[in-house]
Amino acid sequence: MTGHPDYWNQLYEGQVRPGWDMAKATPVLGEALAHATAAGLAPGASVVVPGCGYGHDAAELAALGYRVTGLDFAPLALQGALARYGDRIAWSPADWFSPQLGPWDAIFDHTCFAAMAPARRTEYVEACARHLAPGGLWMAVLFHDVQGRPAPPHAMSLETCRDLASPRFDILHLAHAATGHPRRVGREFLLVARRRQD
Repeated sequence: MTGHPDYWNQLYEGQVRPGWDMAKATPVLGEALAHATAAGLAPGASVVVPGCGYGHDAAELAALGYRVTGLDFAPLALQGALARYGDRIAWSPADWFSPQLGPWDAIFDHTCFAAMAPARRTEYVEACARHLAPGGLWMAVLFHDVQGRPAPPHAMSLETCRDLASPRFDILHLAHAATGHPRRVGREFLLVARRRQD
């Protein structure tokens, strides 16, 4: 069900501001970019934001000088993103599992991987590797604690994340996030990983 656009579109339709929307970019974005910058990512690089929602993270990346694609297969999410931030960002309705996407220099993933059904996690990681240029960076903000709420998002341990990413990525950073939105602080962790050369 969560893998179909209608599921997410109904959530946007039923709520002016869905529960995961923080009305601004996640504070963890700056933390992720500090690690990515140290690994060679610089303004001008192409970055995709899968499951971009209303586009707050995508807009922040664009303001910092990155060439950004905001991707979400829920039409109402993209309508909201376009209304908020205009067309300076390339908004795309593509499905992340489509084979014909990218390649991008980096991925910034805030809540998309966390929303993925656990049975599709390996497939999701493969899509991340496929959509990145060789040596590209995957930045992901994930939950280790969802406070017992029904999923999505799904909680994931750091060890599970490491096991999923390691076959295709070299892990540069994997730790509890030092920053966070007040509603999420202490419950998120950050992955920064480099796609291995083929």
